[in-house]
Amino acid sequence: MRKILLTIIAFACVTTLLAQDNDAKVLAQRNLERALMMNDSIFDAMYDQRNKKLYFYYNMETKQRTDIVSVWEFTAALEAVNSVLEALNTVKDDMPDVYEEYYEKNVKRFERLYNDIGYYRGTFSLASYTGRNTWSPYGVHRSNNIGGANVAGIENVYDDQMWIIRELIRAYRITGKSAYLSRAEELTRYVLDGWDCVRNANGEEYGGITWGPGYTSKHACSNAPIISPLVWLHEIYANGEANDRNGQDYYELDNNGIRVAIHKSKADYYLDFAKKIYAWQRKTLINNANGIYYDGIWSRTGDITTHTTDGVEYRDHVDSNANPQGTYHTYNTGTMVSAAADLYRATGDEYYLQELETTATKAYNFFTASKRIGTVRYRPMITAEDRSTNPSKNGNPWFNQVLFRGFVAGAPYYGSINNYLKEYQKVLDYGFENHRWLGFLPVNLMEGWGANDTSKCSVQYTFSRVSEYALLVSYYYSTLTAIRQPAVAQQVAGSKGVYNINGQKVAVRLFAESDVPAGVYLVNGRKVAMR
Repeated sequence: MRKILLTIIAFACVTTLLAQDNDAKVLAQRNLERALMMNDSIFDAMYDQRNKKLYFYYNMETKQRTDIVSVWEFTAALEAVNSVLEALNTVKDDMPDVYEEYYEKNVKRFERLYNDIGYYRGTFSLASYTGRNTWSPYGVHRSNNIGGANVAGIENVYDDQMWIIRELIRAYRITGKSAYLSRAEELTRYVLDGWDCVRNANGEEYGGITWGPGYTSKHACSNAPIISPLVWLHEIYANGEANDRNGQDYYELDNNGIRVAIHKSKADYYLDFAKKIYAWQRKTLINNANGIYYDGIWSRTGDITTHTTDGVEYRDHVDSNANPQGTYHTYNTGTMVSAAADLYRATGDEYYLQELETTATKAYNFFTASKRIGTVRYRPMITAEDRSTNPSKNGNPWFNQVLFRGFVAGAPYYGSINNYLKEYQKVLDYGFENHRWLGFLPVNLMEGWGANDTSKCSVQYTFSRVSEYALLVSYYYSTLTAIRQPAVAQQVAGSKGVYNINGQKVAVRLFAESDVPAGVYLVNGRKVAMR
């Protein structure tokens, strides 16, 4: 009798969950439709394919575009297209006609963008902490010729390279095009060449990456954004997605300041740096009182100096102020949420899971506030307009989107994030349904268009909305219920715990047995129905 009752209960639960799955699919597909519509509208308005230029501002009333973007804003276009492509791959089986219409179109769109970002690329010689080398990064400003940009000194910054690396790795995983991976790794070597490996009196590296080769300040934005891409590169080689034929050679400094050649497998090289950079930012830039990350630390002297030893020119370490400072920007904490999620997935280390849970919770509470419109309560993220009452906090659509994607990355491992994303879905939908104009959304999704918004609508900000809608497609599909037979030990390997529908923890060892009770379980934040 008990077994029959359990079967009836399990069947009812599975039926309910499948209905919820259908709702999730409908919502995901609607999100995709909105992302596709906005993406096409923005490219039609802001991208001059003939002259290979992306414009910064759009006047909603005159429909005029002005100002060429810097390379930073250009990366928002790369990200939007990748997010759309990932979403299309997610719904390929359920929406084959939509996939057929938009997939190749956006693959080609990314290729054009990748070629056109070459106008921001240049070449220069740099003396770093481990010697002088020639590099070809992307500069802040566009040149008139591919490869002809000025990238010396403050004309390039490391965080811009990090956002590009991120999108090149995503594009490689989407398309399999090896040129994207090769360029991503080339830029990654350049960024890691900026790591301060000079050793202090205790023989420890000072650590941290300056904002750019022409700066002495070290920022959250020039360190944390590279952590997730490093984890992805680690996984590409650890999982055999690419062949590591020769490993990776690089330099460290010994206690006498002399460089020492190091050789590692690429998988180890990337993961070791990911953990090292995470540890530096966690130790150096967090406000332990609120769990939020400061902007950076500044040097006592702003001068960059070098010295030559045994014919090798080295950059000198510059001491920084003892205390971090600056505004709390949403994206500086958001990159650490993503980093903790990715490091937990790659290592299974419970430390990163705890970091994820703590940082995500504190970020959500710190950077959002309740707002009621009519009878409905919303929880929007902070915008620049809120700085009049909260001068220490700053958010804009692009900054906030970085925190948002941190929540997406962490959702499979921390159940509370699901509520954060559902709340954000409401905010995004409110903006779309009440304030959409010519395919663009305003800075403030709740309040709508301000006077300055209509004359200077930012392409970077509105591309962020495309990415958010597209990322929610993959998110909702990831929540679909998995129907599994009892023996599912492989599902829970490395999980923090398995819970039944009443919230009671279930012993993991139970899942290695053949007589698991029928019912619905939560495994790593995902519903699993046992029949």
